[in-house]
Amino acid sequence: MSRSVGLRVLAGCALAALLCAARPAAGLAQTPSAEPAEYHFSTSIATAYGSQYPITGHLDLQIYPNGILRGYYHNAYQKEYIQVNGGRDGGYLWFDIGPSNIDLGIAAGTPGRIHVIATMNADNSFRGQAYPEYPEPVVIGDIQGRSPSEQYVFAAKPIEKSAEDYPGPGAPVH
Repeated sequence: MSRSVGLRVLAGCALAALLCAARPAAGLAQTPSAEPAEYHFSTSIATAYGSQYPITGHLDLQIYPNGILRGYYHNAYQKEYIQVNGGRDGGYLWFDIGPSNIDLGIAAGTPGRIHVIATMNADNSFRGQAYPEYPEPVVIGDIQGRSPSEQYVFAAKPIEKSAEDYPGPGAPVH
């Protein structure tokens, strides 16, 4: 009997040592690896059926080889930098702008956010749908939630980043 208990204890210790040795390798795979690719975009948000005055802005993204996407967004009329988080899988992008304590320009409210789903082209431009995510459900008559007229197109065109024109988060705004 003592021999069986001794073998079980020894097998348990060996299994624990094996799991401890494998754990750091699994943890490294989930952190951003290598250097991210940096992208800078000029953006516009317009209604799906066209808009005479789209909301323009800038988007700075870092996309890591493992698909993690991070960055900052600001629209043309307010220079507050809003955090962006999401991912990329091939040419498919998804990210959230916000939450933000300022109005993002499409009635998302505060603290609202915009969820973007898009496809990146070979020239690194992308276009897709933008969905405002409200802090509380919106009630319009007897309908609760989004209305059909709240469909937006998010478009981004790559640009060269200029420290003079677009200094980035933390820089003084003139």
